[in-house]
Amino acid sequence: MSGQPFRFRSILLGAMTVALAACGSGDGPIDEVPPPPETETGQVVERSRSDQVAAERRERERERLAQRGGDAQFAYVRYAPDTSGTLPKACLVFSEPLDTNIDYSIYAVMDGDVTPAYSIEGTQLCLNGLSFASSYTLTLREGLPSEDGDELGREEEVQLSFEDRPPYVGFSGSGVILPRENADGLAIETVNVEGVQVSVSRVNDRALAFKSVTQGTESAEGRYSYVYGDENPSDMSTPVWSGSMDIDAIKNAPVTTIFPLPDVIGTLEPGAYYIEITDAKELGRYDGPPASAKRWVMLTDLALTAYRSASGLDVTLRSLQDGRVMPNTKVQLIARNNEVLGEASTGVDGRVAFNTELLAGAGNMSPKLVLASGLKGDTAILDLTRAPVDVSELDTGGRVTPGAVDGYLYTERGIYRPGETVHLTAMLRDRAGRAIADRNGTLITYRPNGMEAARTRFAIDNAGTIQRDIPLPRDSSRGVWRTVAEIDGGGFVGSVSYSVEDFVPQRIAVELDADEAPFLPGDEAREIEVTARFLYGAPGAALTVKSQARVEVDPKPFGYDGFQWGRHDGSFREQIIDLDDRTTDGAGITTVRLAPGNRGQNAEVPLRLNTVISVLEPGGRAVTESTRIPYRPRDLYLGTKPAFEGRLGRESDGSFEIAAVDAQGEGVNTPLRWKILEI
Repeated sequence: MSGQPFRFRSILLGAMTVALAACGSGDGPIDEVPPPPETETGQVVERSRSDQVAAERRERERERLAQRGGDAQFAYVRYAPDTSGTLPKACLVFSEPLDTNIDYSIYAVMDGDVTPAYSIEGTQLCLNGLSFASSYTLTLREGLPSEDGDELGREEEVQLSFEDRPPYVGFSGSGVILPRENADGLAIETVNVEGVQVSVSRVNDRALAFKSVTQGTESAEGRYSYVYGDENPSDMSTPVWSGSMDIDAIKNAPVTTIFPLPDVIGTLEPGAYYIEITDAKELGRYDGPPASAKRWVMLTDLALTAYRSASGLDVTLRSLQDGRVMPNTKVQLIARNNEVLGEASTGVDGRVAFNTELLAGAGNMSPKLVLASGLKGDTAILDLTRAPVDVSELDTGGRVTPGAVDGYLYTERGIYRPGETVHLTAMLRDRAGRAIADRNGTLITYRPNGMEAARTRFAIDNAGTIQRDIPLPRDSSRGVWRTVAEIDGGGFVGSVSYSVEDFVPQRIAVELDADEAPFLPGDEAREIEVTARFLYGAPGAALTVKSQARVEVDPKPFGYDGFQWGRHDGSFREQIIDLDDRTTDGAGITTVRLAPGNRGQNAEVPLRLNTVISVLEPGGRAVTESTRIPYRPRDLYLGTKPAFEGRLGRESDGSFEIAAVDAQGEGVNTPLRWKILEI
């Protein structure tokens, strides 16, 4: 079959995101559609020599105006085209940051029937939803405002041009396992590619211990890509097939074509396959390499799951086709040097176990992978050197447990004065959460400079808890001290840090009394009563009171769970209200008048007034309390709630709940205008 061309049915992938903008006016900017995984840098549109000279002269003049000191003018500088995504984007660069709360669609007007989506990125006004191989004329109107209130001094006309989308070759998805049963083939994604060269090679199962089966690489036209180390199969691979495949390309649109990998392989043999695809287009000498992609593929019906515990490694083998367990199938435990550490056949429950002695090897004898071999040439591997769960693309956090013993150390407070005593408690548990008993260890205390200050031995009682007093010398170094717990034979199990400073305890208490009912339209001011008293009982008379209020977004208004209020791409910049200083009377009481004025009236999201009040002690130190009051300067607020999780799949239905409430949170009947935007 080598060298024979194939032609297969191509599938056009139409990527459409539906965004619902519910608002009083129904117009405005929308967010940019996230670019696909093949994102590369944008391309610069070529101009004629005369146009290029004129453009450079205009850009130098704009930058000169933008950089003038003192009487600097707000000006349009240049535009940057980006053709790396599924749709092109043009970003207009200005000399000052733009205001995210302003609808710039009325200031940047596109000729014709084009209605772009607008978004603000600092000093850039980005236009999305444009088309490849197209030119546009954009008019920037006089008066276009910046964030600081400066305005564009004159009207400007900007010519926007885009070339075709760069050629792209890649694989659909990020997986490396292709089911042997009921799989038509390997899905290949292309853009502006009419044909590809494909090569298939195989690395036999006995060599997989020296390789790393990964999703490979993708590179755009003109970019070089290399595969290094154990991800490169070239030193152990055997060619299986090479040839060409035609693509039913659609200009500037992503196309998926099925490559019949099972057909070109023929009889399945144990091991893993390596697929390389390259744009078949002939390029010029200076065009660089064509777009290409490389990936490891396991063509199999076997799926491995392993559970590692103190008793060893428990492996379960199932079928990818129906999930049933696979009995009487050989499973091997392979070391880094390809030594077979253990071998067994799965039982009727599809399970096999390897004891802890087989997992205890070090260096080249440490376990590398679990390998399963089926009767039809299927091969499945489970790399034991990788993380059990790949969370690299998830927003995760936490800590790594130290080992067989985990310690939690804490003190009764976080700051001490020299000469005081630290009362420390440590709870020690095993990996199952059971209390550790009959073990000895050491508490080691370190000064801020890292030098050891004290060392105390301890024995753990039956409850797995220890309590120790750590006296601090009167000449203790100021800074952060640290106490570490170590278990004999187990090493470090936990630590706690605390500060040693010359601090003075708080001497007054401050209480605030405010009406926390929402600030409604028409309300002028709200009074907050401040009461200060000394901790020994006397009123805090004649003390200075400083106050400041912050107008900010209310994260949970009205009690409507799951609703997003205001425009989906809207934002609100917090505003600071400096309030007049006050002085407490003889009873330690004063009143702070909170008057927001017209602040936040243009915000489409519910707000709140976060008021921070500080009472100064006689020595000048501030004792601070705060109160938050809902702030509703508008008569109408709109919220949306999707009736689905995450993103909608292809050809699936989705709906939104829309809420319209007044300033008090009561539902109102009001006509709305809305639109669905394809981006």
